[in-house]
Amino acid sequence: MISYLVMRFGYYLSIFLGIIVFSFLLFHVIPSDPARTILGPNADQAQVEQLREKLGLNEPLYRRLGYYLVNVATLKFGHSYVDGRDVFIEIGRRFKVTLSLITVSMVIVFGYLAVTILTFRFSSLQRWSHAIDFLISSLPVFFSGIIGAIFVLYFYPVTSFSGNLNSVNDLIFLIPPALVLAFYPMSILSGILKEEMSFVLQSLYITAEKSWGFSDITILFKYALKNSLIPILSALSNILPMLLTGAFIVEIIFSVPGIGSILVKSILEQDFPMLECTVIVNGAFFVLVNLGFEYLYPLLDPRTVRGNKI
Repeated sequence: MISYLVMRFGYYLSIFLGIIVFSFLLFHVIPSDPARTILGPNADQAQVEQLREKLGLNEPLYRRLGYYLVNVATLKFGHSYVDGRDVFIEIGRRFKVTLSLITVSMVIVFGYLAVTILTFRFSSLQRWSHAIDFLISSLPVFFSGIIGAIFVLYFYPVTSFSGNLNSVNDLIFLIPPALVLAFYPMSILSGILKEEMSFVLQSLYITAEKSWGFSDITILFKYALKNSLIPILSALSNILPMLLTGAFIVEIIFSVPGIGSILVKSILEQDFPMLECTVIVNGAFFVLVNLGFEYLYPLLDPRTVRGNKI
């Protein structure tokens, strides 16, 4: 098992290094002059050349890549070209807001999945469950986000956000955008859960559990759910990185000062240090999520490790 985990760690580490190199090439090979961006269009060419020398932009590409890897390893992403803010501090503050939004969204998703499990106890609710899944899976994030924003504007009691998660009102403000963000995962995971549990509940050992007098709730949550977790976690490992991308759209619609808004602003202003740090942080999130699930699978089902050795 240890060798399997070490191999998976090396695999995802190589992916992360690829993301870092890609972010460097993406923002250093494109035809743009960061020195001119910083000084503005009216600066003298001599000033531009002096700043290029200071920033190391006249160095060969391979040497700049070496400096870049060292800076990333020491979390030194430099300062914004636009206003001089420390890039890593600003991205960290924005990512904290985005991560809070995703966390609230996942709480909603897990609550919905718990209700979905209960529909197997009350079969009359399954038809409603299928209808709700179909409805929320058919709504694009952009459309449902606009409808949700209009609802918040006219009916929701909390319409302001401090940007720092300093109060209960800030968390309450995140509920509507988190709900919009949760629609797609709710429908996908609910569909997988229903299919897996329907299969598990027809198994012979479930019939044996019923004959021994276990309650329906115990059978659903302790036995049937446990044997349905691997497909759910597999889907969740793909959905979580997608939530980060969906959060960009939701943040813009609901004016949440997360990483999505600064990404759009940095693209418009050609603020390359902000863009590089954003790409790397998103890549780190993707790698850590998938690596965490790789370590979780063997704990739930050791057969996953044996299956990968074959």
